[in-house]
Amino acid sequence: MQMLNMPASAFLRNRRTSLATSGVIAGLLVSASFGAQAQTAELAAPVAEDSTIVVVTAQKRKENVREVPLSITVLSADKLAKQHVEDYADLARTVPGLSFTNTGNSGTSRITLRGIGSSSGAATVGIYLNDVSLTIPNQFFTGVTLPRLFDLDHVEVLRGPQGTLYGDSSLGGTMRFITVQPNLNRYGGYLTGDISNTSGGGDNGRIEGAINLPLGDRVALRVAAQSEYASGFVDHVDAEGAVDNKDVNSERTNAVRATLLIQPNDTLKITPAIQWQETHSADTGIFDTSLPKFQEAKGIRESGIDTMYVPSLTIEKTFGDYALTSVTSFMYRQLKRQFDATIYDSEYVASALDPDFGDNFATIASLPGIMYNTDTVQNWSQEVRFSSPSIKASGKRYEWQVGAYYNYLRTRTLDDEFVLGINDTVQALYGATVEDMLGYAAPNDQMGYFHPRRWLEQGAVFAEGSYMVASKLKATVGVRQAYAWNRFVSQEGGWLADGTPPEDAAKSNAHPLTPKVAVTYIANDNVNLYGSATKGYRLGGQNDALPNFCAAAIGDLGLTVAGSRSYKPDSLWAYELGAKTQWLNRRLTINGSLYSIDWNNIQQQLRLASCGYVITANAGNAKSQGAELEINARVTDAFTLSVSGSLSDAHITKEAAGSSAKVGQKVLGVPDKSLMVGLDYSAPVNDDTSVFASLNWNYTGKSYGSFSVTNTDYERPSYSVVNTNFGLSYKDLTLSVYVKNLLDDQTIIQKPSVLFITQGLTVWPRTVGMSLSKQF
Repeated sequence: MQMLNMPASAFLRNRRTSLATSGVIAGLLVSASFGAQAQTAELAAPVAEDSTIVVVTAQKRKENVREVPLSITVLSADKLAKQHVEDYADLARTVPGLSFTNTGNSGTSRITLRGIGSSSGAATVGIYLNDVSLTIPNQFFTGVTLPRLFDLDHVEVLRGPQGTLYGDSSLGGTMRFITVQPNLNRYGGYLTGDISNTSGGGDNGRIEGAINLPLGDRVALRVAAQSEYASGFVDHVDAEGAVDNKDVNSERTNAVRATLLIQPNDTLKITPAIQWQETHSADTGIFDTSLPKFQEAKGIRESGIDTMYVPSLTIEKTFGDYALTSVTSFMYRQLKRQFDATIYDSEYVASALDPDFGDNFATIASLPGIMYNTDTVQNWSQEVRFSSPSIKASGKRYEWQVGAYYNYLRTRTLDDEFVLGINDTVQALYGATVEDMLGYAAPNDQMGYFHPRRWLEQGAVFAEGSYMVASKLKATVGVRQAYAWNRFVSQEGGWLADGTPPEDAAKSNAHPLTPKVAVTYIANDNVNLYGSATKGYRLGGQNDALPNFCAAAIGDLGLTVAGSRSYKPDSLWAYELGAKTQWLNRRLTINGSLYSIDWNNIQQQLRLASCGYVITANAGNAKSQGAELEINARVTDAFTLSVSGSLSDAHITKEAAGSSAKVGQKVLGVPDKSLMVGLDYSAPVNDDTSVFASLNWNYTGKSYGSFSVTNTDYERPSYSVVNTNFGLSYKDLTLSVYVKNLLDDQTIIQKPSVLFITQGLTVWPRTVGMSLSKQF
């Protein structure tokens, strides 16, 4: 479970900063409508209105982002490129309220938004590629599904629950990755090559490009691809401490996307698309803090292959001013990994065979333990929605949309665990077989297997509408009714599964209702104020089978054995006030928001103390409250200053038996504050040439990795990253030189402990690179 908190002492230390920032935003909400009318000072000449309009589809219709009554960060392709946002750690440092928990490689990461995150149960942040959901339930060894960042038009980060339009698993918010679409009217594309070197690591390389091909007057094809190699920086050492393998945490990724646009007439658009991507990880970026910097000594390399492909079909048909949209999609993801299970399985088997911890224990405990894990997810979905024209487009006082959604998701986990050489070793030490000693055979040295399968089927209908109550006041109401069915089947066996039934099954169902209410006050063309109350939810699921001897421990939690087989949906209510404003002839943009979230019956992992297992159950409540601020100032025609940040006060309000979390403790993995300051310069030299430069400072505040004060990962330190980029453009060529983590901050930001071995994760070391891009 990842939950919410700010201890009293931390709150007092940060009180002045919190009150100051909250006061600024609150003052903005109260006075913006008056101050905007008195804009007389000018930084320079006015900015053309069209250049300040950012169009988003956050509410499943095209709108100016300033008119959407929720907190949104939009990162354009140009901004992603200038800040060299190449992965999700970079993205999290750029977006207020977004945090990213790294677990060693790209396939196992977790995302938290506004302090709402979880490593168990269903996901809490929705992930979308255009209108296609990539959201999957939390898997123990598999993180969120994240599309590669290439050939994107922009990224939208929607903060706060989005249950009405996006359904379950959007409690904290939704991230949408909007790709560049085919163009019917021109041939074109780009090609980019990037080389870099990482301090303490090796050389990295990336090449990507896209081509747009009109195929007649009514058809166009766009194909984009990316290939990247990251060298890594963690070294492996042998038993004597000598480096025998450098840069073991390297990764190689390939991705391709193809999008076809068919437009038979002006009222019909058909867009089939497919994206494929695959990442090969040689090992994780976790190192042993007891060894010299960035070294590890695992006996088994923890490699992995993460594969995803997403075909989809979008059909858009207009009937006059009304629009019908159909989105059909399938998502397949498979993450195959192997883990070093020596300290888990080998030592566990050794303690059973030699409980006196003698010489035989040492011999068996040193055998390589290896776990092969494969998580496979398949997700079919269909959405149909019908919408009226917008209020602005129609000139009427109302707008609306209705829709229906169906989704069928299937997951399968294959967990097979081995102690290599166990049969021969036991025979040599005891003159007997493993079955003679433990009561279970170990075919091919396999000590156990766990093969659960889960099915989720759901249908939903939703509606959302807005009405101009007065010339400057708009009310928005939405609701979604979902019906969901979960089913679980598991097969387990071997000595490691002793006491669990060889086959087990469970099922559950739910029908959550999620309403939304928002009010927008349009003070003038430059100031919008809004307030909202929205509900979010995530669906329930089932637990793996438990040994019979866990019955008493389940009872200690106030649960029955039958009742513990499934956990129910959890939900939250979020309340938000915000302002979106432009000042000084649209050269200064200030957006701010205040929020408060009440999260109840949270799906969290509970420890069964007397039997050593964990289950997911509905237990405990939490509260998250905070503020976000984004400022963008066009200081001169050449210089732009950007400042954004967030404060989070998130804490547990009700603790649960079986959880080590106490009332008042911080949510795990959520920084108490974040701040980004950026300065961009861009100016023409002549008609063909321009120069540019940028400098960004990203600060991430402290967070917590455990509820136990004795855990090495209890308090995670704050850290900062400075990035810089400069270059020139000549006609269709752009050359840039960049440095990421300029000051080479090597703070160990996570220190998980595994059986008394303290491990570490750090910010990616300083990387110096050069990029060359050609537009055509």
